[in-house]
Amino acid sequence: MSKVSIVYIGPKAFKRDTVSGTRQVFPRMTPIEVEGSVAANLLRFEQVFIEAEKLDDVLSQKAAQEQAQAEALADEEYVARQQIIDADFTVMVGDKPYDLKKMNSPKIAALLEGADMLIDDKGAQESAEDYRLRVRDTIRAMQDIGEGESS
Repeated sequence: MSKVSIVYIGPKAFKRDTVSGTRQVFPRMTPIEVEGSVAANLLRFEQVFIEAEKLDDVLSQKAAQEQAQAEALADEEYVARQQIIDADFTVMVGDKPYDLKKMNSPKIAALLEGADMLIDDKGAQESAEDYRLRVRDTIRAMQDIGEGESS
Protein backbone atom coordinates (compact mmCIF):
# COMPACT_ATOMS: atom_id res chain seq x y z
CA MET A 1 0.00 0.00 0.00
CA SER A 2 1.08 3.51 -0.64
CA LYS A 3 2.05 5.89 2.12
CA VAL A 4 0.78 9.47 2.33
CA SER A 5 2.26 12.19 4.50
CA ILE A 6 -0.39 14.15 6.41
CA VAL A 7 -0.31 16.83 9.10
CA TYR A 8 -2.56 17.51 12.09
CA ILE A 9 -3.41 21.25 12.15
CA GLY A 10 -6.05 21.31 14.87
CA PRO A 11 -5.90 23.32 18.11
CA LYS A 12 -4.55 20.63 20.47
CA ALA A 13 -0.88 19.72 21.02
CA PHE A 14 -1.52 16.29 19.54
CA LYS A 15 -4.39 14.25 18.07
CA ARG A 16 -5.00 10.54 18.38
CA ASP A 17 -6.61 8.83 15.36
CA THR A 18 -9.94 7.50 16.55
CA VAL A 19 -11.63 7.74 13.15
CA SER A 20 -9.67 5.00 11.37
CA GLY A 21 -9.04 3.03 14.53
CA THR A 22 -5.24 3.12 14.27
CA ARG A 23 -4.87 5.04 17.56
CA GLN A 24 -1.80 6.67 16.00
CA VAL A 25 -0.72 9.96 17.63
CA PHE A 26 -0.25 13.05 15.44
CA PRO A 27 1.75 15.92 16.97
CA ARG A 28 0.50 19.31 15.86
CA MET A 29 2.11 20.67 12.65
CA THR A 30 4.35 17.60 12.21
CA PRO A 31 4.12 15.53 8.98
CA ILE A 32 3.43 11.81 9.62
CA GLU A 33 3.31 9.07 7.00
CA VAL A 34 0.22 6.85 7.09
CA GLU A 35 -1.39 4.28 4.82
CA GLY A 36 -3.39 5.68 1.91
CA SER A 37 -6.73 4.42 3.25
CA VAL A 38 -6.09 5.97 6.67
CA ALA A 39 -5.07 9.24 5.02
CA ALA A 40 -8.24 9.23 2.92
CA ASN A 41 -10.35 8.87 6.09
CA LEU A 42 -8.51 11.57 8.01
CA LEU A 43 -8.31 14.05 5.13
CA ARG A 44 -12.11 14.20 5.08
CA PHE A 45 -11.73 16.46 8.12
CA GLU A 46 -10.25 19.48 6.32
CA GLN A 47 -10.03 21.68 9.43
CA VAL A 48 -8.05 19.02 11.32
CA PHE A 49 -5.84 17.15 8.83
CA ILE A 50 -4.17 18.25 5.59
CA GLU A 51 -1.64 16.83 3.18
CA ALA A 52 1.94 17.69 4.18
CA GLU A 53 2.51 19.63 0.93
CA LYS A 54 -0.14 22.15 1.99
CA LEU A 55 1.42 22.88 5.40
CA ASP A 56 3.31 26.00 4.28
CA ASP A 57 0.12 27.48 2.81
CA VAL A 58 -1.82 26.79 5.99
CA LEU A 59 0.93 28.28 8.17
CA SER A 60 1.08 31.45 6.05
CA GLN A 61 -2.72 31.76 6.16
CA LYS A 62 -2.71 31.37 9.95
CA ALA A 63 0.06 33.97 10.26
CA ALA A 64 -1.93 36.39 8.09
CA GLN A 65 -5.06 35.77 10.21
CA GLU A 66 -3.13 36.35 13.43
CA GLN A 67 -1.65 39.55 12.00
CA ALA A 68 -5.09 40.78 10.97
CA GLN A 69 -6.49 39.94 14.41
CA ALA A 70 -3.61 41.77 16.11
CA GLU A 71 -4.20 44.83 13.92
CA ALA A 72 -7.93 44.74 14.61
CA LEU A 73 -7.26 44.48 18.35
CA ALA A 74 -4.83 47.41 18.19
CA ASP A 75 -7.44 49.45 16.30
CA GLU A 76 -10.10 48.59 18.90
CA GLU A 77 -7.75 49.57 21.73
CA TYR A 78 -6.95 52.87 20.01
CA VAL A 79 -10.65 53.63 19.53
CA ALA A 80 -11.37 52.75 23.18
CA ARG A 81 -8.55 55.03 24.41
CA GLN A 82 -9.75 57.80 22.11
CA GLN A 83 -13.31 57.45 23.45
CA ILE A 84 -12.01 57.77 27.01
CA ILE A 85 -10.06 60.90 26.07
CA ASP A 86 -13.07 62.37 24.23
CA ALA A 87 -15.35 61.70 27.20
CA ASP A 88 -12.96 63.38 29.67
CA PHE A 89 -13.60 67.10 30.12
CA THR A 90 -10.98 67.62 32.82
CA VAL A 91 -8.52 70.43 32.04
CA MET A 92 -5.66 71.95 34.00
CA VAL A 93 -5.91 75.69 34.54
CA GLY A 94 -2.85 76.83 36.42
CA ASP A 95 -2.00 73.95 38.72
CA LYS A 96 -5.59 72.99 39.42
CA PRO A 97 -7.79 70.49 37.53
CA TYR A 98 -11.29 71.53 36.53
CA ASP A 99 -14.04 69.28 35.19
CA LEU A 100 -15.88 71.33 32.59
CA LYS A 101 -18.75 68.80 32.57
CA LYS A 102 -19.62 69.92 36.11
CA MET A 103 -19.57 73.63 35.25
CA ASN A 104 -22.21 75.72 33.55
CA SER A 105 -21.36 78.29 30.88
CA PRO A 106 -21.09 81.32 33.23
CA LYS A 107 -18.73 79.40 35.55
CA ILE A 108 -16.56 78.40 32.60
CA ALA A 109 -16.48 82.03 31.43
CA ALA A 110 -15.48 83.16 34.93
CA LEU A 111 -12.74 80.50 35.06
CA LEU A 112 -11.35 81.66 31.72
CA GLU A 113 -11.46 85.28 32.71
CA GLY A 114 -9.79 84.60 36.06
CA ALA A 115 -7.01 82.68 34.29
CA ASP A 116 -6.59 85.42 31.63
CA MET A 117 -7.37 82.97 28.84
CA LEU A 118 -8.52 84.62 25.64
CA ILE A 119 -11.17 82.21 24.45
CA ASP A 120 -14.33 83.56 22.81
CA ASP A 121 -17.44 83.61 24.99
CA LYS A 122 -20.32 81.26 24.36
CA GLY A 123 -22.22 82.32 21.28
CA ALA A 124 -25.99 82.79 21.34
CA GLN A 125 -26.55 79.87 18.95
CA GLU A 126 -23.86 77.66 20.52
CA SER A 127 -25.05 74.89 22.82
CA ALA A 128 -23.51 74.55 26.28
CA GLU A 129 -22.09 71.15 25.28
CA ASP A 130 -20.45 72.61 22.16
CA TYR A 131 -19.06 75.47 24.27
CA ARG A 132 -17.54 73.03 26.79
CA LEU A 133 -16.05 71.00 23.97
CA ARG A 134 -14.56 74.10 22.29
CA VAL A 135 -13.12 75.38 25.57
CA ARG A 136 -11.69 71.95 26.45
CA ASP A 137 -10.06 71.52 23.06
CA THR A 138 -8.66 75.07 23.09
CA ILE A 139 -7.18 74.68 26.58
CA ARG A 140 -5.64 71.32 25.66
CA ALA A 141 -4.20 72.81 22.48
CA MET A 142 -2.72 75.68 24.48
CA GLN A 143 -1.21 73.19 26.93
CA ASP A 144 0.24 71.12 24.08
CA ILE A 145 1.85 74.24 22.59
CA GLY A 146 3.20 75.21 26.02
CA GLU A 147 4.67 71.73 26.53
CA GLY A 148 6.22 71.86 23.05
CA GLU A 149 7.98 75.16 23.85
CA SER A 150 9.40 73.89 27.15
CA SER A 151 10.76 70.67 25.56
